[in-house]
Amino acid sequence: SALPDAIAAAHTRLRPYIRETPCDESLALGQRLGGTVLLKGEHLQHTGSFKARGALHKLLCLTGEVRARGVVAASSGNHGAGVAWAARLLGTRALIYVPEQASPAKVAMIRRYGADVLHVGTDGLDTELHAREVAEREGQCYVSPYNDLEVVCGQGTAGVEMAAQAGMLDAVIVSVWGGGLIAGVAAALKASVDG
Repeated sequence: SALPDAIAAAHTRLRPYIRETPCDESLALGQRLGGTVLLKGEHLQHTGSFKARGALHKLLCLTGEVRARGVVAASSGNHGAGVAWAARLLGTRALIYVPEQASPAKVAMIRRYGADVLHVGTDGLDTELHAREVAEREGQCYVSPYNDLEVVCGQGTAGVEMAAQAGMLDAVIVSVWGGGLIAGVAAALKASVDG
C-alpha cells in the first residue's frame, strides 16, 4: 500500500498544475475489438506527453535548496520537454542532454520551454551516463525518466484519473519503454480495485 498511497499523494500535489486528460471512447477500435475501448488523452497534457507528470512531481519533491541548483536530465525528447516545462514552471534551470540523432522538432520544443540542450552520445545510454556524471559532479539532481520513485508516482496519477473516469476496466494497455508509466498506472489501478 506504500506505492498506491504515494501515487495518491502525488495526485494531490500535482492537481493545481496538471491537466486531467480525458478518457474518450474510440468507436472504431471498439467495433474492431468487439467491446468498449477508451483512450486516455495524454497527448493533451502539458508538453503533449504523460512525461510532464513525472518530471513535475520529481521537481516538486525536491527541497528549495536542491531545486535552486538546477536539474539535469537525459532524453530523446518527451522527458526532456517535461523536465524543461517543470523547471520553467518552478523557476529553476534545466540542462537536458540529448543523443546526437534526437529529433530536431523535439529539441526545439525542449529549448522553447527554456532549458539548455547539449548533444552527447548516440544510443541514449551513453547520453544518460554522461548526464548522471555531470549532475553528480555539479551537485545537481539528475531527473530520471523512469528509474525514480517520485517520477513513477507522478506518472501513476494518469491511472488515478483512469480509475475515476472509467470505473472497472477489463484490460488496460500501456506502452512500455523504461517502465515508469506502466509501474505507476498498474499500482494506481490495482489500488482502485483492492481499495
